[in-house]
Amino acid sequence: MGLDLTPWSERGLKDQKEGKKIGKEGRSKSGANRISGTKPSHPLPDFVGQYENPAYGIINITQIDTALQFDFHKMVLPLKHFHYDRFDTPDDEQFGLFSLNFTTNPQGSIDGLFVSLDESQTTFTKKADATLSDPAILLKYAGKYVIAGNFVSVELIDNALYLAPPGSPRYLLIPVKANSFRVKEFPDMRFVFVLENNEVTGFKQIDPSGEYFIEKKK
Repeated sequence: MGLDLTPWSERGLKDQKEGKKIGKEGRSKSGANRISGTKPSHPLPDFVGQYENPAYGIINITQIDTALQFDFHKMVLPLKHFHYDRFDTPDDEQFGLFSLNFTTNPQGSIDGLFVSLDESQTTFTKKADATLSDPAILLKYAGKYVIAGNFVSVELIDNALYLAPPGSPRYLLIPVKANSFRVKEFPDMRFVFVLENNEVTGFKQIDPSGEYFIEKKK
């Protein structure tokens, strides 16, 4: 038809260069919304741990010298404090930028983080220290407990600890730290077992209304 050939390669190269230029200019303006003068709510070791999401797997947060490090699907990147409890990875052409916002539970502990993945906000829950879920350790908490004439059972089922109040469903006790547990259904409540001479004598139920001791039945 007498038409000139379309220079597809030249057009593609031009578009690629323009895209890189726009990306570089955009990244140079990152941090404009940063609030200066803030600091993390916890010391850095409190952020260290494994954070899990059923679909995306594990984000591993470690501390190297005086900074946190991000390890996700073999991407290992340093984390820099942005503001409050937000930490960012460096922004680059290969991996982009991961912005991690850590969350605190009602007891004041770091219990998770959220990050943008696949154009949506994704929540990761901090895993408890594996040693706290050792069945041999959990077994010592099991038994019957009594308060004001009412019995409460703590049961070890399939290597997990459950609280069974009378007339109510069982609640999975999630380890937080040594002798301390929480339940998913009531995030502002925790259960702390009391030991004397390495023997459990009862547990404290601690919630916003107060602290209540439930004695272990002998």
